[in-house]
Order: sequence, then C-alpha cells, then structure tokens
Amino acid sequence: MTCPQTLPALPGGVGVLSDRLAALSGRIAECGDILAEYRQTMAVARQLNLTIPRSVRKQMRKALRPIERAHTLARLRLCILLMEQGYGKEKA
Repeated sequence: MTCPQTLPALPGGVGVLSDRLAALSGRIAECGDILAEYRQTMAVARQLNLTIPRSVRKQMRKALRPIERAHTLARLRLCILLMEQGYGKEKA
C-alpha cells in the first residue's frame, strides 16, 4: 500500500500529530533501509556468482519477515493518520 501524497505541512511543525508523523516516517525509512540493504547484498552475491547455502537464505528470510511487517504496518498507520486528519479524502 502506498500513500500517494506527500506529508502535509503542519502548522508550527510541533505537537502530538507532528510527533506521530515523524515517528512513523522514521520507522518507514529505517525499515526501508534494512530491506534495501538486504536486496543490494543479494544482488551483489548474484553478480559475483556466490552460492549462499539454503540454511543461510532461510535464516535471512525469517529475520526479514518482522521488518517487512513493521514497514507495511508503519505505512498503513501513516495513511490512516493522514486520513483521520482529512488528507487524501476527496473534496465533495
């Protein structure tokens, strides 16, 4: 799920809403960095024709599942938070 809009400019840039947006954005970025690093590492391994043992691949995938879930959950929470504040809704 993607949120097609950029983050709104909040008045004053402080307060509970702003803190929640910052926390969610930070979580999304952190999880995204970890996932990108994993993909980049796997791409380098493929380019070098390295054989990664099946047990290591299974451990990596198992370790990444919670990170992928956290990434998706943070993005969903961000979209819900923005929708609660009236962003992203169709203006009638």
